[in-house]
Amino acid sequence: MQCKKDQTGIDSLPPATQEGKETFGCLVNGEAFTPKGSNLGGPVLSSYYQYLNSPTAQGYFFNVSADRKESSFSKSISIGANDIIIKQGMKYQLKNYPIKNETYGRFLIVSDLGEINQYATVNDYKGELFISKFDETNQIVSGTFWFDAVNDKGEKVEVREGRFDVHYVK
Repeated sequence: MQCKKDQTGIDSLPPATQEGKETFGCLVNGEAFTPKGSNLGGPVLSSYYQYLNSPTAQGYFFNVSADRKESSFSKSISIGANDIIIKQGMKYQLKNYPIKNETYGRFLIVSDLGEINQYATVNDYKGELFISKFDETNQIVSGTFWFDAVNDKGEKVEVREGRFDVHYVK
C-alpha cells in the first residue's frame, strides 16, 4: 500500500482554467499561496470590473484578490488596474501601485494587532498580467500573472506562477 504524497509548491496550485471555477493560486517566494479562511470575515476570493464615474474616480477599474487567513495574521494578494479597459488576449505590465492608468500587483501581511506590511509593484519592481479569458456576458475573467514587489523597507517579495479563474462583479 502506498501513502499519497502531499503536493507542495507548484503542484499544489489549482490548474489554469477558463471556466469561472473560482480558483486562485501562486507561489510567494517559492511557497504555495491559495485562498483559505472563512467568508464570515469577508470573502477569501473576490473580483470586480466596474466603470466608475465619480469626482474621485473615473474609468474602468479591475481587481482580483485572494486572502489566506492564518491564526495570528492574514496574507492577501491582489492584481488590479486603475482606469484601464481589460481585453482578452492582452498582456499588461504590473507597476506603480496605485497610479491612474496603471496595472499593479500587491502582497499584504496583516497581523491580528493591525500591523500591515505592504509589498507593491513600482517602476523598479514589476510584473505581468495576461488575460486569457474575458467573458463579459458570463462575467468570467481568467489569467496568469507574476510580479516582484517591494515594501517601504526595501524588502522584496517574488510572486510567480500566478493563475486565477473567477466570476467578477460589475
